[in-house]
Amino acid sequence: MFFPIRTDRRLRHIPWVNFALILLNVLVFAITRDDMNHALVRAGLLTPLAPRLHQFVTYPFLHAGFSHLLGNMLFLYVFGNSVEDRMGRLGYLLFYLAGGITAGLGHCLIDNAPVLGASGAVCAVTGAYLALFPLTRVTVVYWILVLGYFEVPSLLVILFQVVENLFMQFVQKGQVASTAHLSGYAFGFIVGMALLAGRVLTREPFDLMSLWEHRLRRRRFRAMAQEGFQPWDYAKVGDPLPQAAATAGGAGPAISTRAEELMSLRARVLDAMSRHQLLEAAGHYASLLDLDPSQVMPRDMQLDLGNQLMSAGQHAAAARAYELFLNTYKQDARRSQVELLLGVLYTRYLDRRQRAREVLQSALPALADASQRDMARRLLDDLGPP
Repeated sequence: MFFPIRTDRRLRHIPWVNFALILLNVLVFAITRDDMNHALVRAGLLTPLAPRLHQFVTYPFLHAGFSHLLGNMLFLYVFGNSVEDRMGRLGYLLFYLAGGITAGLGHCLIDNAPVLGASGAVCAVTGAYLALFPLTRVTVVYWILVLGYFEVPSLLVILFQVVENLFMQFVQKGQVASTAHLSGYAFGFIVGMALLAGRVLTREPFDLMSLWEHRLRRRRFRAMAQEGFQPWDYAKVGDPLPQAAATAGGAGPAISTRAEELMSLRARVLDAMSRHQLLEAAGHYASLLDLDPSQVMPRDMQLDLGNQLMSAGQHAAAARAYELFLNTYKQDARRSQVELLLGVLYTRYLDRRQRAREVLQSALPALADASQRDMARRLLDDLGPP
């Protein structure tokens, strides 16, 4: 027996909606008391031969037994918290309900048996999790003679569940509503990818869309290299050097060596980030900035690196990373928070009072959080008059 108990993704907000959904499922189960003849169960379960509209909303909150409830709520807790964290409370609630409705519709198209349980909606949540957090580590507990656990990427956990449901759908028919499960997985994954593609959700370095785009960039980069281009020098191998370089007496090889160092350091940053080694990636990025202060990484990665450098006490490098973020991603919604962080760095650690005053005054009107506005005001008071 295998079941997940947690992931390594750190939440930014308390997932109140997910907690409320879990509580509601438990309360409904406590009221019906595992009685399939209970009035609520008879009225609320989804009957494909004569479905009623309200049943598409009510059937996910009914369960056939305690183990049925426990399995669904465990998966909802493990994967739903992070999905709500990304989608927001209202968005997540609507997504969850839509996932249950879609799973119910899929079941009605294929199967005539009545269905109940949150499995379809929970599968929609895990499908979205696959799109949003494919590389997060999931702790899985197993019971095979002895109790133990192991960690595995969420990609493998969720794909295993999908394959298992495909097997039950086409090979080993049983009492499990695998059609509803597969419909939920498909719905959640498609919605998650669509939200990323349309940038409705803020992109992160390791969501499935970013990983795919990174793969395509690497493929294009290799193709350019095979054609003889040096992407960092904007010139083809064998082309004559620009006049300034040709007359500099040996400047040509130096430029090529520098380009190789830049590419090597960027590759190390990307490799460390792909392994979730943020501290290592930040160290490589600090070295990259020492070599070329204009080097900027993809949007969310740039912010993560700046945050890590600040946490590690590398204040000058963190300030450079944040300044590059502001200069490169000028319309980003997190601009005011980054300016606040720069204000902290320049006021308390780097003694750049004029620049601190500029970024804090810029950030103050746009900060939505009251505690952040208070911090900005205190920092400006500490700076004193211009």
